[in-house]
Order: sequence, then structure tokens, then C-alpha cells
Amino acid sequence: MHESRLHAVLTAVIDVVWLGLLWLLCSLPLLTLGAASTALYYSMVKCVRHERGHATSAFFRAFRQNFRQATLLWLGCLAALALGLGDVYAFSRMGVGPGDFLYYFSRLLLLPVPLLFPWLFAFLSRFENTLGATLRFALVLALRHAGKSLLLLLELAAGLAIAWLLPQIVPLLPGLLCLLMSFSLEPALRPLAEGQGTAEDWYREP
Repeated sequence: MHESRLHAVLTAVIDVVWLGLLWLLCSLPLLTLGAASTALYYSMVKCVRHERGHATSAFFRAFRQNFRQATLLWLGCLAALALGLGDVYAFSRMGVGPGDFLYYFSRLLLLPVPLLFPWLFAFLSRFENTLGATLRFALVLALRHAGKSLLLLLELAAGLAIAWLLPQIVPLLPGLLCLLMSFSLEPALRPLAEGQGTAEDWYREP
């Protein structure tokens, strides 16, 4: 029993690192980062946390199935970030600096995307819906669970800071960060599935 448990733990660790590497590989063309994030969350929860199916096949199945919607949603995120960064740049060219209202307001406009990002692609990995409905559900979840949204934002920021300071461990970060974030996201997503009577079925699927 002890050896089998140790084997399960080692397998889970390997899968976490491997799925993170797959995410990095599939995110290299920046436009596919949304599909890769959806696939990472799906395979992390399904294969690592609930030990169902094979991690690699689950990742690429989710990547293919959600590619179109995930890519369109991610392009929308990129457009929103570009507009926000454009405002920051424009205000800086106008001489707006710390202490001015517009300085802080322009930076606050950058927050919606990273706040919504985890909810958006985690929801997409679990449920089939239209683009508009997926976006609305993600927004409602982010607002309803505002404390968790702030925690997820801090986790994303910490991951980026670690990647900046210790680039040599970047291959380990995506999988570990996704696993950590799933402990905040799953309790909020599970009741939605239970409302449809499908929560346990989803976890049991290979």
C-alpha cells in the first residue's frame, strides 16, 4: 500500500511538470495561449487531482475541442490589454505621473483581464456554451467570489515575479500554478455542474 501511494504521488508530480511543459510549448505562438490554458486546467483537474485518463491525451483532446472558443476569448483579452496599455502610454506621454488620478485609473483598467483570466478558461474547460454566455458566467463567478479572484490575481502576480527573478525554474511554474489555482476554482465551479447533475460524471470520465 505504501509503495503504491508513493508511486501515485510520483506520477502526479511528473504529470504536473509535464502538463506545464505542454502548456509552454503550445503557448509559444502567443495566439494559442487561451486554448493551452483551457487544456492545462482540464487535464490538471481531471488527470492529476482525480486520476482519470492519461494526461497527454486529455491535454490535447481539450486543446482541440476548445481551440476556437478559447482562441477568440484570448484574442479579446489581448485586445483589452492592448487598449489598457495604450491608455497607460498615452497618459505617460501627457506627463501624467504618480499622484494624479489618471495615473492610477489607467492602471486599474488593466486589472479586469487578469482577474477574469482564471475563471474564463477554467469555466470553458468544464462547460459548453456560447462565447457571450461563457464571458458572462466568468464575470459573475469573479464578482461572486471576489476574495478568491483577488487570491488568484496574487498567485498569478507571484508566478510572474518568480519567473522574472528565477527564469531557470520557469518550466516548473505553469503546472504548479495551475494546480494551486484549481483549489480556489473547483469549489466554485463544482456547484454549477451539480446543478446540471453532471459533476461526478465529469470527474469519472476517462
